Amino acid sequence: MIKKNALPIFRIIVVFSLLLQPVFVSASLSGAVSYLESQVDDPWITMALVASGQTNIPTGHLKQVSGTSATDYAKTILALAALGKDPSTFGNVDYVAALEDTFDGTQIGDVNLLNDDMWGILALASVGKKTSAAVTATKTYLLSKQNSDGGWSYSAGAGSDTNDTAAAVIALIEAGVGANNEVITKALAYIKSAQNSDGGVGYQPGNGSDAGSDAWTISALIKAGVNPSGWTKNNISPIQHLESLQDEDGGYWWVTEGTSEWNNKAMTAYAVIALSGATYPVGYYQSGAANDGEFHLRIEGASNTICDTFVAGVTALDLVKNAAAECGYSYTITQESFGPYLREIAGETASGLNGWLYFVNSASPIVGAADYHLASGDEVLWYFGEWGVMPTRLNVSETQVDPGQAIDVVAEYFDGSSWRPVSGATIKVNDEVRQAGTNGTLALQIYENGIYRIYADHAGYVRSNTVTVTVGDTVNQNVGLQVEINQGTAGVIGGEAIALVVDASDIDFGPLAPGHGSEAEVVISNQGTVNLGVGTQVSGDVVFTKGLKINDAAHAEYADTLVAGQSKSTKVVLNVPSDYLASGVKTGELTFWATVQP
Repeated sequence: MIKKNALPIFRIIVVFSLLLQPVFVSASLSGAVSYLESQVDDPWITMALVASGQTNIPTGHLKQVSGTSATDYAKTILALAALGKDPSTFGNVDYVAALEDTFDGTQIGDVNLLNDDMWGILALASVGKKTSAAVTATKTYLLSKQNSDGGWSYSAGAGSDTNDTAAAVIALIEAGVGANNEVITKALAYIKSAQNSDGGVGYQPGNGSDAGSDAWTISALIKAGVNPSGWTKNNISPIQHLESLQDEDGGYWWVTEGTSEWNNKAMTAYAVIALSGATYPVGYYQSGAANDGEFHLRIEGASNTICDTFVAGVTALDLVKNAAAECGYSYTITQESFGPYLREIAGETASGLNGWLYFVNSASPIVGAADYHLASGDEVLWYFGEWGVMPTRLNVSETQVDPGQAIDVVAEYFDGSSWRPVSGATIKVNDEVRQAGTNGTLALQIYENGIYRIYADHAGYVRSNTVTVTVGDTVNQNVGLQVEINQGTAGVIGGEAIALVVDASDIDFGPLAPGHGSEAEVVISNQGTVNLGVGTQVSGDVVFTKGLKINDAAHAEYADTLVAGQSKSTKVVLNVPSDYLASGVKTGELTFWATVQP
């Protein structure tokens, strides 16, 4: 069983690389790809789409991680490397450095876990650090934790399982252990002992076959140079068993439909990787590769952040056009006597002294956006306001803290030549207003476990970047949100199953006009063995940050508890403010987070 943050959380997830000459490619992939493209983007889906040969894959969800554990960074690094993008510069922090910071000299991440060592090895190898001290030492540590039966578990000293054993095989081979080494042959023999008469593989010997175990086994065999088509029992291979679990919509059931009340299609991404003939890492980032033409774009509206993503383009104006579909905003460009003019984004239209202005690398260019040709490394900030407003940035000393632990939050502005403190800056912590001192610094202590979005929003300055801080031992599940606003007269829930599981893969709020609302019911389940306190956080378009309620409470005020094994029906309500001006499809993200309760 794979675990996260030492909580007994979920049964599946492991990471792993593209075989240069696939030994097979399943004929069932077309429907599976369509299924994945209908789901909320996450790193696993990204890797699956790359492995299956798709192009124009969304990347916005990779601009920040949902937590700060080694596995959070590892899966994001693996997804970006698969896309050929630099994980050290793509997101809001250096993901590679953050992962390396979890190395204690012996192993990566939580000393009680092994799965983060496997993922950490693979992630660092995907960015050219296969021979680093962290990988070398962690390989030795992982070798020392092999159980007598040849397998590994998610944690040191626990019983073996096929999923983690497959991950260990892939990681160790990636780190330089030969496929014919006794360590690997013993591990594959352990997995073979869990193969059932239907050709599939169980989580442990004696367990029924499931899609996750099939997928990890297939990818491990590919890594070891073994053709999984020939790894049969009763002339049936894990490939054939995995294909038998595909539903009409293209997704893969965890187990045979109708045999488990907890059945779901969360295994589809891993199945697609395996059935594409791929293993892990799915791809590698090469630091010397040519610039891929993508640039960091942030768009700050009058009252909210409209977009924060990476997008390709030639000019500063191109980025606005090219990011519209990904960030879900409308825009209007008019042709004036002086050239193209960006008149409107997301319903915010230039009027009087207020309009859309831009910075490149925090400085105001002397040419129009359509004439500013971007160079490698440029970052573009668009904002709605008056000329002369200065850009700001926010730095936080720690992003993972214990309750009550003090952190420094620093707000600065760029005066055209250097960064200076924003005296008395207004700092928002999940929209609760705090004030910095004259040096622009806020000494912040948060006593309640949870996930907090922190940004500077001071009058006379452009809103800053947002930094996410996790307080306490918190697990979370991200939920994509979508709705179509119809001025003339959709929420998606999904993601990676952790301890707190949401039963629905999507919710459609339907087209809504300002002043109207819609609601849906979802079931949240605590599938772990500890009691949880549950909260939520919402980001994205203001229609969600201002209009979403959970069980009739504002999302920031919602709180509930789930004892181990308990499920509860939860109402998610969206009310569109009557003064909301924008039209079109709007997107956001709802995070259900949970902390251990006594």
